Amino acid sequence: MSTGGNNVQDTRIANVWEFGADFTKIMGRHTIKAGANFATNNSDSPIFGASEGFTSFQTSNPQSSGGTGNALASFLLGAVDNANKRNVLESEHGGWVNGFYIQDQFKISDRLNLNIGFRYDVTLWPIYGDFKNQEIYVGDLNLNNGTYILAAQPPACSATQGEPCIPGGTLPANVTVTPHSNHSIYNNDYGDWQGRIGLAYRVFSRTAIRAGYGRFYDNWNSVIQLAQNYEGTWPRVGQLLAQNLNTQAASTPVGDPFNLGSGGVVFPAATPFNTVNWFVDPNIKFPYSDQWNFGIEHQLDQNSVLSVAYVGSHSGRQNLGVEGNVAQVPGPGDAATVASRRPYPYITPTFYDRSIGRSNYNAFEFRLDRKATKGLTYLVSYTYSKSIDVGCSGNFGAEGCEVQNPYNINADRSVSGFDLTHIFSAAWVYSVPFGRGEKFDLNNRIANAVVSNWRINGILTFTSGVPYDVTVSGDIANTGNIVERANLIGDPTPANQNPNQWLNPAAFAVPANYTFGNLGRNSLRSDWTKNLDLSIFRRFPIREAIGLEFRAESFNLTNTPVFNTPDSGFNDPNFGHVTSTRNQPRQIQFALKLYF
Repeated sequence: MSTGGNNVQDTRIANVWEFGADFTKIMGRHTIKAGANFATNNSDSPIFGASEGFTSFQTSNPQSSGGTGNALASFLLGAVDNANKRNVLESEHGGWVNGFYIQDQFKISDRLNLNIGFRYDVTLWPIYGDFKNQEIYVGDLNLNNGTYILAAQPPACSATQGEPCIPGGTLPANVTVTPHSNHSIYNNDYGDWQGRIGLAYRVFSRTAIRAGYGRFYDNWNSVIQLAQNYEGTWPRVGQLLAQNLNTQAASTPVGDPFNLGSGGVVFPAATPFNTVNWFVDPNIKFPYSDQWNFGIEHQLDQNSVLSVAYVGSHSGRQNLGVEGNVAQVPGPGDAATVASRRPYPYITPTFYDRSIGRSNYNAFEFRLDRKATKGLTYLVSYTYSKSIDVGCSGNFGAEGCEVQNPYNINADRSVSGFDLTHIFSAAWVYSVPFGRGEKFDLNNRIANAVVSNWRINGILTFTSGVPYDVTVSGDIANTGNIVERANLIGDPTPANQNPNQWLNPAAFAVPANYTFGNLGRNSLRSDWTKNLDLSIFRRFPIREAIGLEFRAESFNLTNTPVFNTPDSGFNDPNFGHVTSTRNQPRQIQFALKLYF
């Protein structure tokens, strides 16, 4: 149990001003468009709070019995087990996202249109902290040369000068102050030029070809988050943590969990290199994506259009957050030996964001679109695709991040965590042709009133399962990294696959000491998705502009479960068991709406 108000204030206040203008000029067959936009990108987020934690250990009897004590009793005794205090103001200023473009839409002939243009964007990194609140006295790790960069240097520590301060008054070895006069640590990138070209060609009266290519930079990509990643770091002490404060049962109360003394002065560590934090490469850049497509569209009849297309992309400079400064090769040895295998032995391994990720996507797309004809409208689409990336999927690995060896990310090149190889969807709306004036007129006023104005809607979906793999706990390679996959030694699919045994345990093994697992990243798939939604509508006209509509809707009509990924931790007692579904059970709802 815990007390206190941790994160009492955690409100982000955006500070964004936007300015922009666009210009269009038609000159014969040319339509020239140009424009520019300028926007600030800053924020303020105060985070203040404190808490204390209590466990049953302090009131266990004997202390080795485990679980016999009571955390509430520890609270009443004042026997604190752990404590946390955080006091930072995540302030960012000086950030800008600016850009301009020019484009020419050239109608070469009645059959051929050509678009060509370029765009330039530049993001000026927000600067974290200010002198007023002393949040400027923080730093970031540079693992390109093993240094620690301070945004500004505070005074020396003394009996009356606590954090932020420099112990001994002299910067430790390999610690520098940023050369930028505005106290920025990150280096801005000014090379984000982007070309665009596209064409549309009418081959025949009912057939058209479209193609295009463009480069796009994501200049808003996680700017606010990355700019404040190193908040509260040395020589600031933005967060105080204390653990294992009481190591014996029925210990004495802890009145001052951080041992601040009467003066309340807190000093930073002697060096910043033993800190674990979310540091960022100061040369980090914004991601880009090269995208291209080629498609053919053909009108089958007055109401139906068939289109097929190839879509591709390659993205680079993507954010890849992995363990930084771990040992370069696996091997035996104690902590000192492992440290000697790091690029910088004096730096503790820590989380580190770099712009070294990359991905590609290729897809075939099929689409058949039919507008209302004889009461029927439908859209059928199918996509066969493959999304591949290295190590992580999504910003900050939101869709999964597994890098066994940060020095060889190509070994973890595989399908993305969100890859769906097959996606099929069919949607339709059908007005039942019964009633007066319809194909099937029952020639009876009452009968027509019962069977007319009904409409049936449906959506049918099939998709591939979600990728995943099997991991093992512990630093088996002995590098300091935190990710390790199992070895694959057999068929992972059991003969009778079911939720209680989705994986075959005999197909996996713990890797040998000082090695990486051979199972590929995201090499397994969860259950495939199948779903049918169906609804029936009936309109009851009252007057010209007034009417009632009855709706009966069913989601997951067949009540078919789509099983989630199983427990994929090889060391877990429930390994291979599916404990949840990715979809909801069948839901049926009724509604009556009045339109006026």
